[in-house]
Amino acid sequence: MLLAPADLRRILARRGTADSDGVLEILRMIKNNSNGQIARSVRFDIATDKNEQFHTLFRNEILPTLKKQDGFKDEMLLVKDQHVLAISVWNNADSARKYETATYPQLDKKLRPVMSGTPTIETFKYDSLSTIA
Repeated sequence: MLLAPADLRRILARRGTADSDGVLEILRMIKNNSNGQIARSVRFDIATDKNEQFHTLFRNEILPTLKKQDGFKDEMLLVKDQHVLAISVWNNADSARKYETATYPQLDKKLRPVMSGTPTIETFKYDSLSTIA
C-alpha cells in the first residue's frame, strides 16, 4: 500500500527526516508508472578536517550497506575538495523508495558527524548511455 504524499510528509516530519522531498519524488514516479531504473543523488559538504573519516566511513559502512539493498545496482562517488556528489542507481522506483524510507535515515545519522550542513537529495529517471566501446 502506498501512502498519499501528504500523509508521507507528515510521517517524515514527525520522524525528523530531512529528506521527505526525495521520497515524494519517488512516489510521483511510481504513480506515473515509471518502472525503469532510478538514479538518486545526494549532495553535501564534508566537514572541515573530516575527509579521511568520511572516506573510511563510506568505504567500510555506507557502500557495504548499499550493496545489501534489494534493487541496488551501482554507486558513483564524486568528490572535489569538501564537496560530495553521491549517485546511486536502483532497479526501480519501489526499491529506491524502500531504501529511502527504511535504510537511508540510518546512513544519514552515521554520516552526520563528517558532514557540514544538510544534504540535498534529488531523484531522477535513469537512462543509461555510454560512449565506452
